[in-house]
Amino acid sequence: MNDLLEAKLTIGRIKTQLLDLAGELVADDLADKNYAIKRILNTVEYMDKHDVKIRDIQI
Repeated sequence: MNDLLEAKLTIGRIKTQLLDLAGELVADDLADKNYAIKRILNTVEYMDKHDVKIRDIQI
């Protein structure tokens, strides 16, 4: 069980970093940033959709 919780924490950290990166891209004035932002947000959305809920983890 500890491995599953550690994995969830790692995934949470990755999602936070991806969202921070998306925020930086929004604030930056790059011409081709829309594609990068969409890819990052799609990745976070995929992670949220396929994430295991804490209540589903059996002891």
